[in-house]
Amino acid sequence: MLAVDGPLPDDDHHGYEWKWDGFRGCARIAATGEARITSRSGSDHTHRYPELRDVFGPALGGHAAVLDGEVVALNAAGRPEFELMQRRAMHEPTPKLRAEVPVVYFAFDLLRVGNESLLDRPYEQRRQLLAELVRPEAGGLVVPPWYTRADIAPDQLLATAAEHGIEGVVAKRLDAPYLPGTRSPSWTKHALTRTREVVIGGWRPGAGRREGTFGALLLGAYDGDGALVYLGDVGTGFTDDALDHLRAVLAPLARAGSPFAAEVPRDRARGARWVEPSLVGEVVYRRLTPDLRLRHTSWRGLRPDRVPDEVRIP
Repeated sequence: MLAVDGPLPDDDHHGYEWKWDGFRGCARIAATGEARITSRSGSDHTHRYPELRDVFGPALGGHAAVLDGEVVALNAAGRPEFELMQRRAMHEPTPKLRAEVPVVYFAFDLLRVGNESLLDRPYEQRRQLLAELVRPEAGGLVVPPWYTRADIAPDQLLATAAEHGIEGVVAKRLDAPYLPGTRSPSWTKHALTRTREVVIGGWRPGAGRREGTFGALLLGAYDGDGALVYLGDVGTGFTDDALDHLRAVLAPLARAGSPFAAEVPRDRARGARWVEPSLVGEVVYRRLTPDLRLRHTSWRGLRPDRVPDEVRIP
């Protein structure tokens, strides 16, 4: 279930959670404790987080369950940090990397217990059952707090998020069922940073210090007819590690022609190398123009938990 963007509703009909900066995934846990983490597209990502395989069974006390949540990497202050998740995404999870960048699963919803589906239960009840089910002493699995307006006002939550470097706040209707695969107004997210998921359709070669790699990525998103629409490019925000990783993953995706439905502006297409639009990334941007161009973009990283078809034009 996905949230819509917008101002946070300020009423007694919503619960409020922090918006965590990680990779979304459902955890499916058998009564034996065996666990599998899948992305929104259904891809199995369990192998990316081997340290989480054994935390669910003890935490659930032998109950089979399906959880919705976020895999996050915590910084020294104990807060999720997307850049750390990128280090995990770009490399094999060796023991050294797992020690340097450990991950934790933040469970914020309970979709099934045993053979009983909880999808039709209201959010408030699912949240209460989740807190009762998960043993708090379990390492690697956290049930983060949620609030009502009686606890704290939404604008105070946003101020706290800004003060402590948290990505934002999500409001969820207390009486709402869980609607898999649906972007529903029952959930509203308010992010403090303007970010957008984008599909990579090509790249331009770099110059100077970036000679031998790329200077910018050409970005797009799909319209309602399934056509890839050009949204602009991004040429900043890349670490040397990210440049090397992107060059490696883009090389086998090369194609002869542009994947964009309409012609890319000549100054942006000059010297471009086109690729199959099979990778999703995320950028920070300052504004979106009326003709659908992202301005003042900066690269955040690849999103292996997303699939291109999900990335729609604004």
